[in-house]
Amino acid sequence: MKNFSKESLNITKEKLNEFKQLFPEVFSEGKVDFERLKLILGKNASISDERYVLNWENKREAFTAIQTTTTKTLGFAPEESVKPDSTENVFIEGENLEVLKILQKSYFGKIKMIYIDPPYNTGSDNFIYPDKFSETKEEYLKKIKEKDEEGYLLKEGLFHKNSKENGQFHSNWLNMMYPRLFLAKNLLKDDGVIFISIDDNEVHNLRLLMNEIFGEENFVSEITCQKKTGHWHVEAINTITEHIIVYCKNKSKKNELMSFSKNPHNLEKYLERYKYKDEYISTRGAYYTGELSIHNDSPRRNFAIECPDGTLTYPNGRKEKIQEGWSWAWNEKRVEWARKNNFLEFKKSSNTESGWDVCYKNYLNVNSRGNSVERGYSHKNLIALNANDTYAMKELFGTAIFNHSKSVKLLKTIISFIKFSSSDIVLDFFAGSSTTAQAVMELNKEDNGNRKFICVQLPEKTKENSEAFKAGYKTIAEISKERIRRAAKKIEAEVKKESSATSFPQEEQIKECMDLGFKAYKLKESNFKIWRCDTISDERELENLADLFEDPLKEGAEAENVLLELLLKFGYDLNVKTEIMEVDEAKIYAVNNNELIVCLEKISNTIISKILEIKPSSCFMLDSLFKGQDSFKTNVVLQLQDAEINLKVV
Repeated sequence: MKNFSKESLNITKEKLNEFKQLFPEVFSEGKVDFERLKLILGKNASISDERYVLNWENKREAFTAIQTTTTKTLGFAPEESVKPDSTENVFIEGENLEVLKILQKSYFGKIKMIYIDPPYNTGSDNFIYPDKFSETKEEYLKKIKEKDEEGYLLKEGLFHKNSKENGQFHSNWLNMMYPRLFLAKNLLKDDGVIFISIDDNEVHNLRLLMNEIFGEENFVSEITCQKKTGHWHVEAINTITEHIIVYCKNKSKKNELMSFSKNPHNLEKYLERYKYKDEYISTRGAYYTGELSIHNDSPRRNFAIECPDGTLTYPNGRKEKIQEGWSWAWNEKRVEWARKNNFLEFKKSSNTESGWDVCYKNYLNVNSRGNSVERGYSHKNLIALNANDTYAMKELFGTAIFNHSKSVKLLKTIISFIKFSSSDIVLDFFAGSSTTAQAVMELNKEDNGNRKFICVQLPEKTKENSEAFKAGYKTIAEISKERIRRAAKKIEAEVKKESSATSFPQEEQIKECMDLGFKAYKLKESNFKIWRCDTISDERELENLADLFEDPLKEGAEAENVLLELLLKFGYDLNVKTEIMEVDEAKIYAVNNNELIVCLEKISNTIISKILEIKPSSCFMLDSLFKGQDSFKTNVVLQLQDAEINLKVV
């Protein structure tokens, strides 16, 4: 039975358990003996003031944010979803740090790829800072003056601009990013990978931050991509590029993960140059040729090469050794090796004195040095003009509804780097307008893939003078969801058009080819009553609060949302199969092919008999359902125990 807790995964406790498995000898009465740890590590233990480490103002607060659990949950929004009964795609509206904590149990080690486009900290962008760290109520009240319907303080009041005039400008950004990246790493599969877009403002700090969280040894690449066109100014350099930082969860798994990439999504165009075949086609693949003669004055590489008919030829096809600024690209030793191993090709030519052109052969799977290669995009090919996505948004919405999203082409390129298995997940927790979701769906259409996406976006308000606000979109999250809907309709129309010439029914082909829906969720307070000890001032208040907790559910809590919260906190994902059964005029829920039975409405002998018939591994019941029936509760516990069914009552 997966343990139930009203709070999210306790990261500190989990890490301590892992550490205890590695170093049980340094624990004393459940605590780490650091002096003993230093002795065990020996020379590998560093002196605190001599370490190479990234540090910043109030860094401890980032760790506090990680270690602070959340009692929040998600609420299903069926009216905002598309094909919720069949889709496995997910959109979550809410503050991403809270969402990442909620997902820790359900998606720990399950995400194949993460892409994020976080705030660049330019001084004009906004982000949530600081997250709710441990502090007194008076300190917190000075920061915000908003409360929810229950009188508790809200985080949303902390949404503001991080000005460059701020004395902690970079520290604020680092404290915002650190806990999110830390929690994101937990969600990645062991062979997972993360891509982060960033510009020059924080790229240096992000590299150091990622080295600390992911380990310097798991760095893959820093890709430079062009974001806009531009020209040189006399008085300044016009920056037209930004960066994508790439890290693996575990670089030793890289070859199982990605090859950057044998199968880029423009494969046909890529393969056009490999148009020749020889006797090595089965091992080396097809090849292209290049001139071995180059315009370069290198006397040591100006030597004769014997052609198939015995003729000698010099660089530039000369019959004699003439110094004229030409030489071979390779030295004599490498030419001899290439000739012996069939990496040279001689072509008859009427344009050279010797009558021969000498060419090298570069194979698809083996380069001209005889080394195996993994083909893929070079950095110069990553052109991701922001204007391209502006046009894409105009195509979907009829107007420039969102001006700062990434290019769909860029996201498709990045996603195509990864070797996905069936139903692998792409996560974007700075979703913006959901370019990632559109890219996943379009790429699935192009290569018949089955990738899934999870997008998370804060309901940040649109500006009242913006085109989005005028069009009726009050938040960026609303734009994000509508973009997915419109992109899905566009893809569906394209599939229908393409399938009109086939013998397969259009709807059936669309159903088989791709997932064009999503389930919408919103961050919300727990459906369970939560103890808040700081509100209790005397014994009478404690007694009153205890009376209220006879029923653990808040008033008005809907069964479906209670079930969702339970499943998330048990560690089930958002796509777990759940069936509803009507027994004794009440609903019981069978989860994951009867692995778990949940009872929220009623307990009776008839229901218990049904549970014993199903014989799940585990069963969850609300304690309030047994009110005034202590003997019946005892009997139920014994029956389920005898049937080896793990019972959890809250």
